Amino acid sequence: MTAPHGACGFHCCVFPPDVPGCVRAQRGVAMTQPSDPRVIPGPRHGSAEPYGTVVPVPPWLTKAVIRNFRLLRRTELSFTDKVTLCVGRNNTGKTSLAKLFEFFVARKKAALRIEDFSADCYEEFLAAHRLFASGEAEQARDTVPAVTLTLHISYDKDCGQYGPLAPFVVDLDPDCSEVVIRFAFALGDGALKEFFGGVPVGLDATATLEQLGRGIPKHFEMSVMAVDPTDEANVRPVDLADVRTLVRVDFVEAQRGLDDESDGHAAPIGAVFEQLLTAAEKSQNATWLEELAATIDETLVGTSGSLDSSLQKVRERVAPTLKAFGYPGLGNQEFVTAARLDSKRLLRNFARIHYPGVAGVRFPESYSGLGTRNLVMILLRLFTCYRDHTATSPESGIHLVFLEEPEAHLHPQMQEAFIQRLTHSVNLFPQIDSQMRATMPGQQGAVEENSPATDSSPRWNAQFVVTTHSAHVANRGHFSDIRYFRKEEDTVESGSEPGPARTVIKDLSQVTGDERFLRKYLSLTRADLYFADKAILVEGASERIFVPAAEEKLAAEKPGQMPQHQYVTLMEVGGAHAHRFYPLLKALGIPALIITDLDPVDNRKPKNRKCLVSESGRTSNQSIRAWSPEMADITVAELLQRAETDPPIAGGSMCLAYQVPEEPGGPCGRTFEDAFALANRALFGIPTGASTAEELEQQARSSVETKRSKVDFALDHVLGDHDWQVPKYIRRGLEWLLAQDGTATKADVQ
Repeated sequence: MTAPHGACGFHCCVFPPDVPGCVRAQRGVAMTQPSDPRVIPGPRHGSAEPYGTVVPVPPWLTKAVIRNFRLLRRTELSFTDKVTLCVGRNNTGKTSLAKLFEFFVARKKAALRIEDFSADCYEEFLAAHRLFASGEAEQARDTVPAVTLTLHISYDKDCGQYGPLAPFVVDLDPDCSEVVIRFAFALGDGALKEFFGGVPVGLDATATLEQLGRGIPKHFEMSVMAVDPTDEANVRPVDLADVRTLVRVDFVEAQRGLDDESDGHAAPIGAVFEQLLTAAEKSQNATWLEELAATIDETLVGTSGSLDSSLQKVRERVAPTLKAFGYPGLGNQEFVTAARLDSKRLLRNFARIHYPGVAGVRFPESYSGLGTRNLVMILLRLFTCYRDHTATSPESGIHLVFLEEPEAHLHPQMQEAFIQRLTHSVNLFPQIDSQMRATMPGQQGAVEENSPATDSSPRWNAQFVVTTHSAHVANRGHFSDIRYFRKEEDTVESGSEPGPARTVIKDLSQVTGDERFLRKYLSLTRADLYFADKAILVEGASERIFVPAAEEKLAAEKPGQMPQHQYVTLMEVGGAHAHRFYPLLKALGIPALIITDLDPVDNRKPKNRKCLVSESGRTSNQSIRAWSPEMADITVAELLQRAETDPPIAGGSMCLAYQVPEEPGGPCGRTFEDAFALANRALFGIPTGASTAEELEQQARSSVETKRSKVDFALDHVLGDHDWQVPKYIRRGLEWLLAQDGTATKADVQ
């Protein structure tokens, strides 16, 4: 029984009255599809739009959930409505993300291989094979892993029409404003026996997986389902063509052929100009290219006659040679020649880029710098993506554009300018397009330069996903737009052995703490943290100068053991701000050494007076006090007692290093300069006799209290003296950092 339109009580019925099956009224017929799945539905609840009025729907992709693809074992990525910046170290799954969209949505690859499944899936394949061999076919099928990509798309629930969303709306909730599309690459129906039957029992794991891998392209297949956001069991098969109508995916790869000087790739920018010109054919109003081809055909008529005569003369010259070999022989006709010039073929491979030189000499495209060519190439490729999208897709469709490493060949300032201006292309390209169309042959009413796009201009509902290794690109992106890809290892039950690695994606907009400070600090300085294996945070300029020299000195003492070949970033964050990085460092999960000062103070009047370590009561350093709740009111004596432990104070992936005595019970510096003097008494004329700790601390303080700045102090010893010792607290901190393998585990980020 079919419900009349609106009779169900839901004014947002997916289907018009003449189409059976209202999914909002009858859950039992939720699988029913209309004869035309793209039929324009009626107005949704709360909409005053009459039925049949087409109102553009601006949907946007909010989230992708990925299962079992390479490092993306169980991963979620939230998208921003404009630019999503994917950052992280190499081999953390950023490129795999684009490849998965390329496979499922763009369909540029026929099938996945066993190598494309996450490493955890290998044991699942083996377990399913054992279950099948023991006769438990149903359990075996449930155990076979599948690669899935689930897209969550939001839209305005008060929109007038669904447009391309219509085939995917299967929910019963009139207040729902989300559609869910699930792609799956899974074992096909009825293929269980064929997949496992030819693999004998008793082989080792490697041989079994090798044989199973051969069957994946044959027996696995792709499916696409619309999923009810309120009930995952309520699904409906949909056509890939409908998905592509709603979501278009384009890719601007990092390798754009700019440094290939071979004949076949000498003019990549010119080739893009050809694509822009010929793309106009896809537009319903663009008949000018056909008219141009007809004009060329008329011009070629005379040229063809001249070529006919020339070709005939050539044929006559070679005819004696052919006759000498018996051609044409009896019963065979002689051939004749004719020139055929195809105007459309002439309109290919015709564009060339030149740069003006001196005295009329023009330089070819390949003579320009790689950075400039890369920027021009990216912009033209993006404009081509825009033209293709607006020519072939509804204006309301989502356009997801993956942009891989745009920083290639660009100097830092150009990198920052590019990412800042990328979002402007959404409005700029329609404006440029209107101007271009107005100047095409046969078009009237040229658009004035810099005029805004009109309502009739093609809309570009673009979302950009930018993968980058550039701190400059990350600096200029919004902090809330950054998604950090981190490789994480599980541990086996014993807790000692690392398990298969997988990628965890951190949405930095969800990081607790002082987001405003972090955003401003990282944008004004450097965002190297996103790409480093390890990090060292120091308070001041003197430590920033000294720590690299200390690393070199320790490396000379321990050849092959210190981290010169690791990607370690050194950041000066100031003594009052290091603790503000704790939430971010915890989220990133990279090993981080925080080098700070004890900063002892005396509680006697005047309160919080700076004093020597031996006469102090507590520390005023926020980096120490904010380390953990129990250290908020810790005394200096307790800090020194804790520092006697080996390794030093560490928690998860972070280590806190502050001044400690060079030997138990000895004097202790309150700052880096004091500690350096006490570690190198001979250089500063500090006696090594039986003086008290307080006296030695005072002598160290006096020896470094000069009119020189702290920077000069560090430079004098780093560049001048070489026979000095690294203070114990810095040495121990660097040794701790060396011992970390750089791969986070779940325990590091709990």
